[in-house]
Amino acid sequence: MKNILSLLVMVLSVQYCFAQETHVIESAELEIVYSVKEQPHWDTYIFRCGKNVSQYFSQPTLQRYKMLANDDPALFTLSSEEIKDLGTPEYAKKYPLSTGNFDIIYRNLEEGVLKTYSTVFGSKYLIVEDITIPDWTMYEDSTITVLGMECKKATTNFRGRYWEVWYAEDIPISQGPWKLCGLPGMILKANCPKFMLIEATGIKNKNLEPVTFYNYLNYKYTPIDRMEYLKKVHKPGIYPTGDSCETIEIDDTK
Repeated sequence: MKNILSLLVMVLSVQYCFAQETHVIESAELEIVYSVKEQPHWDTYIFRCGKNVSQYFSQPTLQRYKMLANDDPALFTLSSEEIKDLGTPEYAKKYPLSTGNFDIIYRNLEEGVLKTYSTVFGSKYLIVEDITIPDWTMYEDSTITVLGMECKKATTNFRGRYWEVWYAEDIPISQGPWKLCGLPGMILKANCPKFMLIEATGIKNKNLEPVTFYNYLNYKYTPIDRMEYLKKVHKPGIYPTGDSCETIEIDDTK
């Protein structure tokens, strides 16, 4: 009986708690830096992809995790300055912050799966879902230039928000920032009016860091269904102040 109970505990531990150390997934073939503007805040994100896997994350947030794991004294100085500026008009200008900045998203094209490692007020969640392609309306004759490349326009209502995006057929990769994908070229600009503007500011295809699973602090993530996650974090009272957590996707009714 003891052995059976021990085995059950081990199985449940594997089922309900998932942790991995930081490790390389595969070599990267492309890296795009995105500027994210979410008035009055801003942030910088990295999209990096190899043959089978891509990742998308907030660069400043990941850097802080790394500094914390390495006991970097510079983090204490940075945190002290941030606390000092909290509540001042300069705060939003000086420090990166955006909705979803604690999420790291991995898209596995070979498996057709998207994984989001999310942190909400100290709680760690792993959301696994099939890659979903938004229902796009395309405007072949509406173009802009981003980083010297012609980009065509497309629009969609996806996960509760309306998006206008511009994609570059010169980069024949059907991906984009966040969970946006499914167009005949890389999405270099995405605008959700009155909420968030994402725009590529740099592209590299040489001397790249590999696509990497990041978990500097060896957190354990609890698997959770996407809809259950949204209902949980949107529920008032998740924070001590009684507020709920804002997320990029807001549709938790389907």
